Amino acid sequence: MKVVVWLLIALVLVGIAYSFSTCRAEQSDGRVELTLFDWNWPTYNKMNRRRIAVFEDENPDVKVRLVTGGPDKYLTMVTGNVAPDVTYTAYQDIPYYAKRDAILSLDKFIAADKDFSLDRFFPSVIDSVRYRGKIYALPDTGSPVALYYNKDLFDEYNRNHPKEPLTYPSGEWTWADFRHAAKALTQDRDGDGRTDVYGTTIGFSMNRFPSYIWQNGGEIISKDQKRCLMDSPEAIEAVRWLYEIMWVDKSAPTGYTQVEGASQQTTDIFFKEQHLAMLLSTRWPYGDLFGKTDFVWDVAPLPRGPVNRATVFIGGSWMISSQTHYPEKAWKLVKFLTDEYSSELSMQAGRALVSNRAVAKRMVNHPGTPPEHDYIWAEIMADARPKDFQFRGMGKYLRKALDELNFVSQGRRTPEEACRNFTRIYQEGLDRFWKEEGGP
Repeated sequence: MKVVVWLLIALVLVGIAYSFSTCRAEQSDGRVELTLFDWNWPTYNKMNRRRIAVFEDENPDVKVRLVTGGPDKYLTMVTGNVAPDVTYTAYQDIPYYAKRDAILSLDKFIAADKDFSLDRFFPSVIDSVRYRGKIYALPDTGSPVALYYNKDLFDEYNRNHPKEPLTYPSGEWTWADFRHAAKALTQDRDGDGRTDVYGTTIGFSMNRFPSYIWQNGGEIISKDQKRCLMDSPEAIEAVRWLYEIMWVDKSAPTGYTQVEGASQQTTDIFFKEQHLAMLLSTRWPYGDLFGKTDFVWDVAPLPRGPVNRATVFIGGSWMISSQTHYPEKAWKLVKFLTDEYSSELSMQAGRALVSNRAVAKRMVNHPGTPPEHDYIWAEIMADARPKDFQFRGMGKYLRKALDELNFVSQGRRTPEEACRNFTRIYQEGLDRFWKEEGGP
């Protein structure tokens, strides 16, 4: 059976190699062909076709071929020695490919290109594409996490409580302000003894919980990436604060809660259908919210923690394969994909927030058009941090560790138990990772 499986894998790789064999040859008209790999979303495909047309007009000696898929398909192509010339990837995969010399360092291109500067990007995202002191990709799009809020629910509360009104969320808010508002806005609107509107939700996914830890002065992992620090007093205190919002204040759904009346049991739907007053999320939900709600909503920075202000950054970047036969032309393409024209198309296609800060600042600044404080997305990039604890090859351990935090939302772990178990599980993975792979 194993022989059959490996034969099938070999046939697939051979098929892919055959399909893309033309990627390495000049066209009959003398042009060279570059392969551009991006995720397979209809709006992205349409956007990329527009970008390719412009790039080809500006570079008549190049033809760009669009290939779509996900991380697994890309890894298969790399293994089959038919890697695309230019590829979009989540930044946390960059160390995996850089360490294996599957992608090119861009430092020499950056140094030699007098028409290019890293100043085009938000400074905070450069760390996400740097590996062992070298830059291996150009940041494209992503988003920090911010606070969405239903202004109508705040206004309704203030009409009913004129002597103790709530302020709208803002950059002045602290954890205490957030917790107070979440508790105040939690309601049983129909009087049946069940909560219909929650003040907020608590997320323990890898794209949410780090913000709380960092804001409290803690870290998930040490700077040398050898030790998990989730059992620190700072981390435990942050998780205890989240626990109390759910289980003491009852201001957020627990892991067992079914929100009455919601068409789907997801946080975005809870907010869209007014079962949730405040939502911590990225800018990606705009596509489902903008112009599609019958209430007024806005956004604000995350509330400031006891120690500092921080938010997690989720994003992707463009990297160049070491298998490319045309590195200089691939660099031109990568540079083009992050310029002002391409970046504007990215945001129009729903790709949250571009890393090109001039474009991002311009497109989130639209006085008179809601949401009123859309511009804060560009401002909070100064507080954004990439996930320094997520590595390809460590997924099994991270998932098990995150389960421990999710058990807090189910009442199956205390904050102390969850954080210590998280540390034990993830440390086991780190030790193995460093022993077998030499670290990230």
